[in-house]
Amino acid sequence: MYEDNELVAEFVIESNEHLANVESQLLAIEAGGASVDVDLVNTVFRAIHSIKGAAGFLGLRNINDLSHSLENVLNKLRNLELVPNSAMTDVMLRASDQLRSMINDIDNSNNMPIADFVEQLDQIAVGGAPTAAATVTETVATTAAVDEAAPIEIAPPTPVAETPPVVAEPAPIAKAASEEHRPEVSANVEANIRVPVSVLDRLMNLTGELVLCRNQVIQAISCRNDSGLEAVASGLDQVTSELQDAVMQTRMQPIGSVFNRFIRVVRDLGAKLGKECNLQIDGKEVEVDKSIIEAIGDPMTHLIRNSMDHGLETPQKRVAADKSPSGQINLRAYHQAGKVRIEIEDDGQGINPAILKEKAVSKGVITQDQADQMSDRDAVRLIFHAGFSTAEKLTDVSGRGVGMDVVRSNIEKLGGTVDVESTIGRGTNILITLPLTLAIIPSLIVESCGNRFAIPQANISELVRIRSDDEHRLTRVKGVEMLRLRGSLLPIVRMKQILNLANEEAVTTSSSIIVVETGRARYGLAVDGLHDSEEIVVKPLGRHLRSCKCLSGATILGDGHIALILDVSGIGAEAKLDLTDQSDLEAKRIQEDLHAGEESQTLLMFTNHPQEHFAIPMGVVLRVERIRADQIDTVGGLEVLQYRGASLPVMRLEDNINAQPAPTDLKSVFVVIFDINGYEVGLIAPQLKDIQNVSMHIDATTFRETGVCGSFVLEDQAIRLLDVFKIVEKHRPEWFEHHKVAAETRSHDPLVLLAEDSDFFRRQVKSSLEDAGFQVVDAEDGQAAWDTLQRGEFAFDLIVTDIEMPRMNGFEFSRKVRNSEKWKDMPIIALTSLASDEHRREGEAAGINDYQIKMDRERLLSSVSRLTQTDVETLRRQAMREGTTRELSTAGV
Repeated sequence: MYEDNELVAEFVIESNEHLANVESQLLAIEAGGASVDVDLVNTVFRAIHSIKGAAGFLGLRNINDLSHSLENVLNKLRNLELVPNSAMTDVMLRASDQLRSMINDIDNSNNMPIADFVEQLDQIAVGGAPTAAATVTETVATTAAVDEAAPIEIAPPTPVAETPPVVAEPAPIAKAASEEHRPEVSANVEANIRVPVSVLDRLMNLTGELVLCRNQVIQAISCRNDSGLEAVASGLDQVTSELQDAVMQTRMQPIGSVFNRFIRVVRDLGAKLGKECNLQIDGKEVEVDKSIIEAIGDPMTHLIRNSMDHGLETPQKRVAADKSPSGQINLRAYHQAGKVRIEIEDDGQGINPAILKEKAVSKGVITQDQADQMSDRDAVRLIFHAGFSTAEKLTDVSGRGVGMDVVRSNIEKLGGTVDVESTIGRGTNILITLPLTLAIIPSLIVESCGNRFAIPQANISELVRIRSDDEHRLTRVKGVEMLRLRGSLLPIVRMKQILNLANEEAVTTSSSIIVVETGRARYGLAVDGLHDSEEIVVKPLGRHLRSCKCLSGATILGDGHIALILDVSGIGAEAKLDLTDQSDLEAKRIQEDLHAGEESQTLLMFTNHPQEHFAIPMGVVLRVERIRADQIDTVGGLEVLQYRGASLPVMRLEDNINAQPAPTDLKSVFVVIFDINGYEVGLIAPQLKDIQNVSMHIDATTFRETGVCGSFVLEDQAIRLLDVFKIVEKHRPEWFEHHKVAAETRSHDPLVLLAEDSDFFRRQVKSSLEDAGFQVVDAEDGQAAWDTLQRGEFAFDLIVTDIEMPRMNGFEFSRKVRNSEKWKDMPIIALTSLASDEHRREGEAAGINDYQIKMDRERLLSSVSRLTQTDVETLRRQAMREGTTRELSTAGV
């Protein structure tokens, strides 16, 4: 039967590909009910028919027989002789699971039992109803004992009710049939992946180019031609980069291959738990490295099961809470800042922070003092604490010996983060951030005590330079060294203490602090020096270093030296960072001590000519690349950079503002890249000086011109603050035409209330909004804006507010608006330099709809346009809230 092993291996691979989408397709057929999608049924029919034919040829009797019976039912469906229902779909799903099991265990396939499956399918094919043996309930009942020995659950969300009702001990709930019968794919199948021929052609061409480069290198070395060697090295660099991109492309797979399995998981769990649920999936097409695709399945399955078991209420409870009896789970994936973001959001009962605090104190996880100081947002994150459980009773739906701490650890091993947001009565949102790939990662090389280390850029939030006159920014809170950073306290971790390095100096003159973020902490890592960014190839650690939680691997740098890769999450855990030490009172005191009248911004500072200094807000920078000066070409009178397989337009400062030209003898320069309304463009920055948070008084008149919005003085040097959007608009006015079109199509000019204490930024934002067709009333702080609202003189459509303001800050102002009956639904945009996840979460808790970074004019205008659009459904909901019977026609609809 197995004379041709290669043929059998090919059968296994192709059959698994045929079955890959059968499960989701059968569920879609079931959802269609009487309106049978014949084309979809034909697709499934062809897949099963192909398996049947190949199995018969190879003598795989059981696979052939089961495929034949399943094919008969599908034939009746496509001929509209049968109407799909739940019981029928259960049988077909279990049959496809059994097919997959046999295909992945070819040697034993003919001995596997299939009689019950064949009998059920044949009974359906002749028009009979399947017997009870085919139902989900009895199927899972036979496997309920599988989880009896599972370790104690470390459960996540807890019910909203403060005192859980006393109920009878329920019978154990078994695993979903979709998981119980889902076989493990054999190693030989996982080792294969389909690659488009076009990608292989590109790899072949690049390999040829690499061979040519190698020959040129050998020739240049043999002739001792240094100039020729430099040219060859340039070509080798380009070919290697393109080859790297092509190889990575072969490993990229759509995340839908993971997401699709949850359709059945939700369906089967809903049936067992007596809950109704709609699963909405978005972003199936988002591509991720195959290694990440394989690793996220189990953590995400646990999160989906928790949403069903702990998050969503029963239909009766939902109706009693004025909700739809059917719950909703939204599963989304999208790219953001070079990473993949996954959200699992339910509209269930949410997580009660008060109960979490009480449980945590009773279990000794935190002290009562810590609980009293802990915000609700931090309390919800207690679900990630190891050994912490809130479940009154354990079921094997979520009681599988895998807790949220294990989910977090598994995701952090991938270089990702996980966080949770929840509102009582409204639901819970789990947010996962993952890198695109694990094999080659962009990293920042740093130095400490003469040793070099690599920090993945995905974990880096910003860089902070500490000078001798900044010592007042360093303090201690409860014995922990802290840095005062924009009104909050940032814990500082020293490499000497963590890695037992010798001769490390304290954070003093010109030391650098790398601000890093993980799912559990945000802290500063003090280093002696910074080197270039590099794309590093990750190598495993030797056995003598594997036990070090602060390291995740090693790499070989371009100069041949070895650099250890830091595990940001492991360092945070090893340092035992306790963010509850950052008391709200201390943070507020620091915020009040900020220099009056100064504006704090994180700036990228550079020189064009060595004697002229410029700055760009980091909030508008997409990325910074270091390139060779000869990589810039002139095409059609425009300068372009051949970059990542495309041509990137670049600009020189001296061609756009009054600036001295850059030196012509530079071998390498930096290119600051921006995303302007979906278009990428670069600005040449010959020499980078620093990335620093600066408190500054901005002079808006002395150096003002198109492209320069103001200037400030730092260390006795005048630095011009650039308006990148004005510079780009000179050359590409068509990129901004949509603002004019939007203004012309609006029925009225929306009225915006702007709260901003900086005169400079208030004028900047007001001018930008008015140029785009909006009306603006401005106020110098939150208190003045609140007073303007209360006077009732204007009918505002939207609020744009700064955060750091005297008298009443933006968070306090937003909470007042949300707590008022009259303006509780008004859209609010926070416009600030505070861009960390911590501030975003605080803003969301205060009721802020959107968070925009100062100086990013285009994103602000897009957000204002989006939030001032009123649709019919919005008016309908507003009418229902106000309890009025007015006709929508009176609202102009």
